[in-house]
Amino acid sequence: MNNSLNIVAELIEQLKRFENEKGQEPHDVKEFTIWLNQVVFEHHTSLEAGHEENDIDMELTFLLIMQSKHYKTYCKEALIDTEINSPDEYSFLYHLSLVDSFRKMELIHIHLLEAPSGIEVIKRLLKKGFIEEFDDKDDKRAKRVRISKKGRQETDKLTPNMKEVYTKMTAEISLNEKIHVISFLRELNDYHLAPKDKRIDRD
Repeated sequence: MNNSLNIVAELIEQLKRFENEKGQEPHDVKEFTIWLNQVVFEHHTSLEAGHEENDIDMELTFLLIMQSKHYKTYCKEALIDTEINSPDEYSFLYHLSLVDSFRKMELIHIHLLEAPSGIEVIKRLLKKGFIEEFDDKDDKRAKRVRISKKGRQETDKLTPNMKEVYTKMTAEISLNEKIHVISFLRELNDYHLAPKDKRIDRD
């Protein structure tokens, strides 16, 4: 019983630490758990002896690039014999399946694509009848797109293939390891999405 009470007390202290660091309470248990896993992991992990930090930065960057290449390879296999020709086309359709519609540039910005590249993806999807284009009632200069019935059917048909891709991408790592990876990558992503003058560099 004493051990349980000690754990509860420690969790309360960690909650206070979370609030001090973040300036707010956690939105839910999942957010707090991801943060707590990162804290525990950092406490028990140190840099390997003999490695310079610049070398580690280089290796990490290279490995992140390789993950992107692996994803494209797995997607290419999953999209064989379908009308979807690229991971971006599938991702555009998937995001549109979650909402009523997006402005064209909203959808492009979500995927961090240059405008010309994003417009080409949209044109291909329009040509195949997977999405529909219409005027934005709030901005006469803007166009919106939504998924069509044909596009939703194609997305649903591809869902099992893409789930297999996601399983391959996470390899045979444990749930706890996945939580660590999500936490670290989310932090990296937030850093790069922030305006340059708002980025906080760690010493």
